[in-house]
Amino acid sequence: MNEIILEIENEDTITADEIRQILERYRIGKKPLAKLLGWGETTIIRYMDGDIPTSEYSSKLKMILDNPEFYYDLLIKRQDCLTDVAYRKSKKAVLSRIMVSRIYAAAYYIINKCDAETCASYIQYLLYYIQAFSLSLYDNEMFKEDYKVNNDLIPFPKIYNNMKKCGIHTLEVGDGFLNEEETDLIDAVCEGFSWYGPKALQSLMNYEASILKVSKDRFNSKIYSKEDIKSYFKDMCGTCKITGIEDIYKYPDYCLAKIRKQRYEK
Repeated sequence: MNEIILEIENEDTITADEIRQILERYRIGKKPLAKLLGWGETTIIRYMDGDIPTSEYSSKLKMILDNPEFYYDLLIKRQDCLTDVAYRKSKKAVLSRIMVSRIYAAAYYIINKCDAETCASYIQYLLYYIQAFSLSLYDNEMFKEDYKVNNDLIPFPKIYNNMKKCGIHTLEVGDGFLNEEETDLIDAVCEGFSWYGPKALQSLMNYEASILKVSKDRFNSKIYSKEDIKSYFKDMCGTCKITGIEDIYKYPDYCLAKIRKQRYEK
């Protein structure tokens, strides 16, 4: 029985190899990492040499390992603990880690625009429409992630869960993550859809879900395929006379007016 308990505890405790991954991923030294966390300078060194972290310290290190957004927030808040060189080097590394998928660049561009005055679910709606109009107007996906089918209308659950866990905060999106055409598209979607609150956009997505066909990805998960989304929105661009990003606002105006009319007629 004691052996089983010990095995479970060991599984929950961060390993020296995992701590090494943190140091490599975020280009941070052992002593600087300990300083960021408000620990004694030799704490990380001792853990690398075989000392067992407490459950509290282990949990915090695992959070850093699994969530670069959490580490970025810590780095910004505690940057005075580091030299300028160490801070810049680690900041560049963590930003590259976060932006490994361009959906994060789009999401944080939105967050920065509204100074973090938004919620994780509303960002999901905007990301979906950014992808939809990128596909329909430019014949090009903005990001590789598929729209996952679920009852919560959360198209991109991985980034949603990360934001729920780490919170919504601004993050520097430097040059090279998004080009001008992409930021112009994001601006147009935000302008066109942000007139409407979460309930309105939920209704709109429910309406679309009744039209889009459910497909399967390579992991056999249910998705709305990019091709189906592209086809639907190309048709709607024709219906709403949308010829460029400056006309995107016409889509929610048209569809939500149609949805309201249908409800009143019931």
